[in-house]
Amino acid sequence: MLNAMVASSKTHAAAMIRWLGLKPEEWEPIAYGDPIHKMFANVRLVRPSEGVEQAHTDWVLEKLVPYICLTCTTVPLNWRIPQEQVDA
Repeated sequence: MLNAMVASSKTHAAAMIRWLGLKPEEWEPIAYGDPIHKMFANVRLVRPSEGVEQAHTDWVLEKLVPYICLTCTTVPLNWRIPQEQVDA
């Protein structure tokens, strides 16, 4: 079962796979908004280059999450959705 690297474009996702030194045969590059039709073991999300929008969050929660078997993490691992950093 493959893992997925999600970024603004497939080219950006493929570049992140190479930059992190991951095995390309184990990781599939995916762009935010792409249709998902198969299961993935693990998923890593790269912050969209144009900034996080509601459409990104909706796509992750509605389209991607049902196809993840194990974990969903972010690159870098300390990245958070901007709303979590806003002081109330």
